[in-house]
Amino acid sequence: MVEAVKTLEKLSEIVFDRQSGSSQIAARLLNHLEAATLEIEAGQVGNFLEEAYAAVLRRRSLISPINLVDALRRAYSLLLEEKGAQPDLRMMIRRLRGMYLTSLEVALKIAGGRLAGCERILTLSKSSQVVSALKRVVGVEARVLAGWPLMDGLAAYRDLRASGVRAILFPDLSVFEAVREVDALLIGCDAVLPDGSAVNRSGSRAAALAAQEMGVPTLVICDSSKLDINNLWAPEEWGLELEGAAIRFQVFEKVDRGLVTEYVSEHGCLSPSSFVDVAGGEILSWPRRLLQQE
Repeated sequence: MVEAVKTLEKLSEIVFDRQSGSSQIAARLLNHLEAATLEIEAGQVGNFLEEAYAAVLRRRSLISPINLVDALRRAYSLLLEEKGAQPDLRMMIRRLRGMYLTSLEVALKIAGGRLAGCERILTLSKSSQVVSALKRVVGVEARVLAGWPLMDGLAAYRDLRASGVRAILFPDLSVFEAVREVDALLIGCDAVLPDGSAVNRSGSRAAALAAQEMGVPTLVICDSSKLDINNLWAPEEWGLELEGAAIRFQVFEKVDRGLVTEYVSEHGCLSPSSFVDVAGGEILSWPRRLLQQE
Protein backbone atom coordinates (compact mmCIF):
# COMPACT_ATOMS: atom_id res chain seq x y z
CA MET A 1 0.00 0.00 0.00
CA VAL A 2 2.78 2.40 0.93
CA GLU A 3 4.65 1.62 -2.29
CA ALA A 4 1.50 2.24 -4.34
CA VAL A 5 1.08 5.66 -2.72
CA LYS A 6 4.70 6.53 -3.48
CA THR A 7 4.25 5.38 -7.05
CA LEU A 8 1.22 7.63 -7.55
CA GLU A 9 3.00 10.57 -5.92
CA LYS A 10 5.92 10.13 -8.32
CA LEU A 11 3.48 9.83 -11.21
CA SER A 12 1.92 13.18 -10.30
CA GLU A 13 5.38 14.72 -10.04
CA ILE A 14 6.18 13.55 -13.57
CA VAL A 15 2.89 14.76 -15.04
CA PHE A 16 3.12 18.22 -13.44
CA ASP A 17 6.72 18.80 -14.54
CA ARG A 18 6.85 22.35 -15.93
CA GLN A 19 10.27 22.04 -17.54
CA SER A 20 9.70 19.11 -19.88
CA GLY A 21 7.55 18.92 -22.99
CA SER A 22 4.49 16.70 -23.23
CA SER A 23 6.26 13.98 -25.28
CA GLN A 24 9.05 13.76 -22.72
CA ILE A 25 6.53 13.63 -19.89
CA ALA A 26 4.58 10.83 -21.58
CA ALA A 27 7.73 8.74 -22.13
CA ARG A 28 8.85 9.21 -18.52
CA LEU A 29 5.36 8.29 -17.34
CA LEU A 30 5.46 4.96 -19.16
CA ASN A 31 8.94 4.21 -17.80
CA HIS A 32 7.72 4.93 -14.28
CA LEU A 33 4.63 2.77 -14.68
CA GLU A 34 6.70 -0.16 -15.88
CA ALA A 35 9.00 0.10 -12.87
CA ALA A 36 5.96 0.34 -10.60
CA THR A 37 4.57 -3.00 -11.80
CA LEU A 38 7.18 -4.77 -9.68
CA GLU A 39 5.39 -3.47 -6.57
CA ILE A 40 1.77 -3.98 -7.69
CA GLU A 41 0.07 -7.25 -6.76
CA ALA A 42 -2.02 -8.95 -9.45
CA GLY A 43 -5.26 -8.33 -7.59
CA GLN A 44 -4.54 -4.61 -7.31
CA VAL A 45 -3.90 -3.88 -11.00
CA GLY A 46 -7.41 -2.58 -11.66
CA ASN A 47 -7.41 -0.22 -8.68
CA PHE A 48 -3.91 0.97 -9.50
CA LEU A 49 -4.82 1.82 -13.10
CA GLU A 50 -7.93 3.71 -11.99
CA GLU A 51 -5.88 5.73 -9.49
CA ALA A 52 -3.23 6.39 -12.12
CA TYR A 53 -5.92 7.60 -14.51
CA ALA A 54 -7.35 9.90 -11.85
CA ALA A 55 -3.85 11.28 -11.27
CA VAL A 56 -3.20 12.15 -14.94
CA LEU A 57 -6.66 13.68 -15.24
CA ARG A 58 -5.61 16.34 -12.75
CA ARG A 59 -3.59 17.97 -15.53
CA ARG A 60 -5.98 18.10 -18.47
CA SER A 61 -3.84 20.51 -20.45
CA LEU A 62 -1.65 17.54 -21.47
CA ILE A 63 -3.56 14.86 -23.38
CA SER A 64 -0.92 12.20 -24.16
CA PRO A 65 -0.56 10.95 -20.55
CA ILE A 66 -4.35 10.71 -20.27
CA ASN A 67 -4.75 8.71 -23.47
CA LEU A 68 -1.87 6.37 -22.67
CA VAL A 69 -3.09 5.47 -19.18
CA ASP A 70 -6.65 5.18 -20.48
CA ALA A 71 -5.47 2.66 -23.09
CA LEU A 72 -3.98 0.52 -20.32
CA ARG A 73 -7.13 0.58 -18.19
CA ARG A 74 -9.32 -0.20 -21.19
CA ALA A 75 -7.10 -3.10 -22.21
CA TYR A 76 -7.26 -4.42 -18.63
CA SER A 77 -11.06 -4.25 -18.59
CA LEU A 78 -11.28 -5.86 -22.02
CA LEU A 79 -9.15 -8.81 -20.95
CA LEU A 80 -11.19 -9.41 -17.82
CA GLU A 81 -14.45 -9.22 -19.75
CA GLU A 82 -13.42 -11.56 -22.56
CA LYS A 83 -11.10 -14.03 -20.89
CA GLY A 84 -11.43 -13.50 -17.17
CA ALA A 85 -7.64 -13.63 -16.89
CA GLN A 86 -5.27 -11.35 -15.00
CA PRO A 87 -3.25 -9.28 -17.46
CA ASP A 88 0.51 -8.98 -17.62
CA LEU A 89 0.59 -5.26 -16.93
CA ARG A 90 4.32 -4.96 -17.44
CA MET A 91 4.07 -6.50 -20.90
CA MET A 92 1.20 -4.17 -21.78
CA ILE A 93 3.18 -1.11 -20.72
CA ARG A 94 6.25 -2.21 -22.66
CA ARG A 95 4.15 -2.77 -25.76
CA LEU A 96 2.44 0.60 -25.39
CA ARG A 97 5.76 2.34 -24.88
CA GLY A 98 7.15 0.69 -27.99
CA MET A 99 4.12 1.82 -30.00
CA TYR A 100 4.39 5.34 -28.62
CA LEU A 101 8.13 5.78 -29.19
CA THR A 102 7.82 4.35 -32.70
CA SER A 103 5.10 6.88 -33.51
CA LEU A 104 7.36 9.72 -32.36
CA GLU A 105 10.27 8.50 -34.46
CA VAL A 106 8.15 7.95 -37.56
CA ALA A 107 6.67 11.44 -37.15
CA LEU A 108 10.20 12.85 -37.03
CA LYS A 109 11.21 11.03 -40.20
CA ILE A 110 8.13 12.31 -42.01
CA ALA A 111 8.80 15.82 -40.72
CA GLY A 112 12.34 15.58 -42.04
CA GLY A 113 11.03 14.76 -45.49
CA ARG A 114 8.38 17.48 -45.36
CA LEU A 115 10.91 20.14 -44.33
CA ALA A 116 13.71 19.05 -46.68
CA GLY A 117 14.75 21.96 -48.82
CA CYS A 118 13.38 24.61 -46.48
CA GLU A 119 15.85 27.44 -46.04
CA ARG A 120 14.20 29.22 -43.12
CA ILE A 121 11.78 27.89 -40.52
CA LEU A 122 10.19 29.78 -37.63
CA THR A 123 9.30 28.17 -34.31
CA LEU A 124 8.59 29.07 -30.70
CA SER A 125 8.68 27.47 -27.27
CA LYS A 126 10.74 24.29 -26.79
CA SER A 127 9.11 21.21 -28.20
CA SER A 128 11.41 18.19 -28.14
CA GLN A 129 9.87 16.99 -31.41
CA VAL A 130 10.29 20.37 -33.11
CA VAL A 131 13.90 20.73 -31.95
CA SER A 132 14.71 17.18 -33.09
CA ALA A 133 13.07 17.81 -36.47
CA LEU A 134 14.99 21.04 -37.04
CA LYS A 135 18.27 19.28 -36.26
CA ARG A 136 17.57 16.93 -39.17
CA VAL A 137 17.06 19.67 -41.78
CA VAL A 138 20.36 20.25 -43.53
CA GLY A 139 21.43 23.88 -43.82
CA VAL A 140 18.25 25.34 -42.36
CA GLU A 141 18.07 28.72 -40.63
CA ALA A 142 15.90 28.25 -37.54
CA ARG A 143 14.22 31.42 -36.33
CA VAL A 144 13.06 31.16 -32.73
CA LEU A 145 10.75 33.43 -30.73
CA ALA A 146 12.19 33.90 -27.22
CA GLY A 147 9.03 32.95 -25.29
CA TRP A 148 8.88 35.60 -22.57
CA PRO A 149 8.40 35.23 -19.63
CA LEU A 150 9.30 31.50 -19.52
CA MET A 151 12.09 31.95 -22.08
CA ASP A 152 11.54 28.43 -23.35
CA GLY A 153 12.26 29.66 -26.86
CA LEU A 154 15.65 30.83 -25.64
CA ALA A 155 16.28 27.31 -24.32
CA ALA A 156 15.38 25.87 -27.73
CA TYR A 157 17.65 28.40 -29.45
CA ARG A 158 20.60 27.38 -27.25
CA ASP A 159 19.92 23.68 -27.86
CA LEU A 160 19.84 24.22 -31.62
CA ARG A 161 23.00 26.33 -31.62
CA ALA A 162 24.82 23.74 -29.52
CA SER A 163 23.91 21.14 -32.16
CA GLY A 164 25.31 23.24 -34.98
CA VAL A 165 22.00 24.56 -36.33
CA ARG A 166 22.10 28.13 -37.62
CA ALA A 167 19.57 29.67 -35.21
CA ILE A 168 18.45 33.27 -34.80
CA LEU A 169 16.60 34.51 -31.72
CA PHE A 170 13.77 37.04 -32.04
CA PRO A 171 11.76 38.86 -29.36
CA ASP A 172 8.12 37.77 -29.27
CA LEU A 173 6.85 41.18 -30.37
CA SER A 174 8.87 40.86 -33.58
CA VAL A 175 6.83 37.90 -34.82
CA PHE A 176 5.96 39.58 -38.13
CA GLU A 177 9.62 40.33 -38.77
CA ALA A 178 10.56 36.77 -37.82
CA VAL A 179 7.98 35.16 -40.12
CA ARG A 180 8.99 37.24 -43.13
CA GLU A 181 10.61 35.12 -45.86
CA VAL A 182 10.39 31.83 -43.94
CA ASP A 183 9.26 28.65 -45.65
CA ALA A 184 7.19 27.36 -42.74
CA LEU A 185 6.08 27.95 -39.17
CA LEU A 186 6.74 24.72 -37.27
CA ILE A 187 5.20 24.19 -33.84
CA GLY A 188 4.58 21.28 -31.51
CA CYS A 189 1.36 20.71 -29.62
CA ASP A 190 0.10 19.49 -26.29
CA ALA A 191 -3.31 18.53 -27.60
CA VAL A 192 -5.34 18.31 -30.79
CA LEU A 193 -8.96 19.16 -30.05
CA PRO A 194 -11.87 17.22 -31.58
CA ASP A 195 -12.55 20.04 -34.06
CA GLY A 196 -8.97 19.82 -35.38
CA SER A 197 -7.61 22.86 -33.55
CA ALA A 198 -4.15 22.59 -31.99
CA VAL A 199 -3.19 23.51 -28.44
CA ASN A 200 0.34 24.77 -27.88
CA ARG A 201 2.33 27.26 -25.85
CA SER A 202 0.78 30.72 -25.61
CA GLY A 203 2.01 32.87 -28.47
CA SER A 204 1.35 30.12 -31.02
CA ARG A 205 -1.90 31.68 -32.22
CA ALA A 206 -0.25 35.05 -32.87
CA ALA A 207 2.54 33.34 -34.78
CA ALA A 208 0.02 31.32 -36.84
CA LEU A 209 -1.98 34.47 -37.63
CA ALA A 210 1.21 36.21 -38.76
CA ALA A 211 2.13 33.20 -40.88
CA GLN A 212 -1.31 33.11 -42.49
CA GLU A 213 -1.12 36.82 -43.35
CA MET A 214 2.30 36.26 -44.94
CA GLY A 215 1.16 33.18 -46.86
CA VAL A 216 3.39 30.88 -44.80
CA PRO A 217 2.14 27.36 -43.96
CA THR A 218 1.75 26.41 -40.30
CA LEU A 219 2.87 22.84 -39.67
CA VAL A 220 2.14 21.09 -36.38
CA ILE A 221 4.28 18.08 -35.51
CA CYS A 222 2.47 15.61 -33.28
CA ASP A 223 1.38 11.99 -32.87
CA SER A 224 -1.93 10.21 -32.36
CA SER A 225 -1.69 10.29 -28.56
CA LYS A 226 -2.21 14.09 -28.64
CA LEU A 227 -5.78 13.79 -29.93
CA ASP A 228 -8.31 14.78 -27.27
CA ILE A 229 -10.63 11.98 -28.29
CA ASN A 230 -12.69 12.19 -25.07
CA ASN A 231 -12.98 16.00 -25.08
CA LEU A 232 -11.15 16.38 -21.76
CA TRP A 233 -8.73 19.24 -22.46
CA ALA A 234 -8.78 22.18 -20.06
CA PRO A 235 -6.62 25.34 -20.00
CA GLU A 236 -3.87 25.82 -17.43
CA GLU A 237 -2.96 29.09 -15.76
CA TRP A 238 0.49 29.86 -14.41
CA GLY A 239 1.59 32.61 -12.10
CA LEU A 240 5.01 34.26 -11.92
CA GLU A 241 6.54 37.19 -10.11
CA LEU A 242 8.91 39.45 -12.04
CA GLU A 243 10.59 42.38 -10.29
CA GLY A 244 7.86 42.47 -7.69
CA ALA A 245 4.99 42.34 -10.19
CA ALA A 246 2.62 39.37 -10.33
CA ILE A 247 1.92 37.89 -13.74
CA ARG A 248 -0.82 35.36 -14.48
CA PHE A 249 -1.41 33.85 -17.89
CA GLN A 250 -2.65 30.73 -19.65
CA VAL A 251 0.44 28.82 -20.64
CA PHE A 252 -1.29 26.93 -23.47
CA GLU A 253 -3.69 28.31 -26.07
CA LYS A 254 -5.89 27.14 -28.91
CA VAL A 255 -4.74 27.57 -32.50
CA ASP A 256 -7.90 27.34 -34.60
CA ARG A 257 -8.01 24.58 -37.20
CA GLY A 258 -8.27 27.23 -39.92
CA LEU A 259 -4.77 28.39 -39.02
CA VAL A 260 -3.26 24.88 -39.19
CA THR A 261 -2.08 23.90 -42.66
CA GLU A 262 -1.00 20.35 -41.85
CA TYR A 263 -0.49 17.99 -38.96
CA VAL A 264 2.78 16.13 -39.45
CA SER A 265 2.52 12.84 -37.61
CA GLU A 266 3.26 9.13 -37.88
CA HIS A 267 0.36 9.02 -40.38
CA GLY A 268 1.93 11.52 -42.76
CA CYS A 269 1.05 15.14 -43.53
CA LEU A 270 -2.70 15.52 -43.08
CA SER A 271 -5.32 18.23 -42.93
CA PRO A 272 -6.80 18.86 -39.45
CA SER A 273 -10.00 16.90 -40.17
CA SER A 274 -8.11 13.97 -41.71
CA PHE A 275 -5.71 13.79 -38.77
CA VAL A 276 -8.59 13.73 -36.28
CA ASP A 277 -10.23 10.84 -38.15
CA VAL A 278 -7.05 8.77 -38.53
CA ALA A 279 -5.69 9.44 -35.03
CA GLY A 280 -9.07 8.65 -33.49
CA GLY A 281 -9.07 5.23 -35.13
CA GLU A 282 -5.50 4.66 -33.98
CA ILE A 283 -6.31 5.42 -30.34
CA LEU A 284 -9.38 3.18 -30.39
CA SER A 285 -7.23 0.30 -31.66
CA TRP A 286 -4.73 0.49 -28.80
CA PRO A 287 -6.48 -1.68 -26.14
CA ARG A 288 -6.78 -4.73 -28.40
CA ARG A 289 -3.28 -4.26 -29.79
CA LEU A 290 -1.93 -4.29 -26.24
CA LEU A 291 -3.48 -7.71 -25.72
CA GLN A 292 -2.30 -9.32 -28.96
CA GLN A 293 -0.07 -12.32 -28.65
CA GLU A 294 3.43 -12.05 -30.12
